[in-house]
Amino acid sequence: MKNLFLLLLVCCLVTTTYAQDLYTIKVGTFRDVKADDFTALKAQGFIYGISGADNTTDVYVGHFSDQVKAMTTARTMAANGFRNAQAFVLSSATGQSVTVIQIALYSGTRPIDWATLERAGQLYVETVDGTTKVLTGIYPDARTAANFLPAIRALGYTDAFVRSINNVRLVPITTFETGIKKPLIPLSLQTAKNTEVPLSPSPNPVSAGSGGAAPSTQGTLPSAPTTYNPPLSSNSPQPYNPPVTAAPNTGAASFSLPAGANAPNLPAIDGKIKRLSSADLQRVLKEKGYYSGEVDGYYGPGTAAAYQAAWDGMPEIRKYRKLTEMATEPAGGRDLVSQWPEIQTLLAITEDLSAGMANDTRARQLVQQRAQLSVARQPLNETAASRVNNWATTIWTNLEDWATEDPLHAQMFSAFRLSYYQSQVRLEDHYMDQGLSPMAAKDLATAMLQNLSGAQLDRFL
Repeated sequence: MKNLFLLLLVCCLVTTTYAQDLYTIKVGTFRDVKADDFTALKAQGFIYGISGADNTTDVYVGHFSDQVKAMTTARTMAANGFRNAQAFVLSSATGQSVTVIQIALYSGTRPIDWATLERAGQLYVETVDGTTKVLTGIYPDARTAANFLPAIRALGYTDAFVRSINNVRLVPITTFETGIKKPLIPLSLQTAKNTEVPLSPSPNPVSAGSGGAAPSTQGTLPSAPTTYNPPLSSNSPQPYNPPVTAAPNTGAASFSLPAGANAPNLPAIDGKIKRLSSADLQRVLKEKGYYSGEVDGYYGPGTAAAYQAAWDGMPEIRKYRKLTEMATEPAGGRDLVSQWPEIQTLLAITEDLSAGMANDTRARQLVQQRAQLSVARQPLNETAASRVNNWATTIWTNLEDWATEDPLHAQMFSAFRLSYYQSQVRLEDHYMDQGLSPMAAKDLATAMLQNLSGAQLDRFL
């Protein structure tokens, strides 16, 4: 009985520790910087950045488990030249549990080999009081993460394991932290507004050389209803808080149909037209074990049923379907085409392929061109058609080479192929519904796919 009591006590302590709030310090807002520019602060904690407008970055140091430590460190930074340094609370109550794979652990200021770690995929860290845990994900559920675990361990992370974590505790790793420049231009991630609240006393931190009295270290947090969602400003941190909802592990039946009625203006697929896109889709379905018929280029009932089975059953697709909310345009909102289920999934996949770099200017240009392209009623001219088809040929050739480099690449490529070809079929029907021939519809569908994913796939040109 005594041992049972001790076990329950330990469990309670672990649960309490996991659920506790964390504290971070916003150093300030800077332009064209990277983590190595703040070497003097590395001893205080992990340095990370949140991208802002006009190439600015909000720079933070954290995280801390102790409020007093955070506030004291912020005052020290302010006194040493970082006049705007201020402590904030990251409330665990505003987050939700997500599934990740932990691959490495670092302590103190030991350098982190980001270039090697990035082979595992999108990276995050959980950093508290000088201990930094490197994680990859996010996965829709523990079963999906377990399916990816052997591939992660095969990369050399033999001690990697699946775990759950409150997403408030996650810091996404970008080129600010790694210093690794990549020729990639992805879509921006949509982050949920969090309820970080500046620690009192006073939103005006102590300035360097100030002769005023130092504020008390015992700050109190203003109370707020659970729906509290203050407008973000330059003084309000916006840590990454991905909008992923944990779902019960109820199997494939828990997912909606790919051609769901909730998607606006979703064109029906004409199964009587023989086309290359349908044949390409059939080949992918056959390779993955979902289709046993002939590769004949007709999107008939057998192909539709096979795609439905892959949509519900492929772990890679299940993962990206759960991540579709994270693949949004940086400006202009979502157009109708981007709300089609297969294209939403394609956007999530290409976001992952882009690996974290951003060029909002190019992405905004593509969004502006998209409205006109989506309602096109005339075929592309010969030059434009040749250009988009050359783009597609180059992308496919280079992606196929990339997919042979490691098992994770191959899994991402499988998901990309399935979503791309299904999207192409759907887009061809969209243009044929406008009165265009199948060949003209094919060229326009390729142009739309380039518009949707070109900014993210530039690295493969």
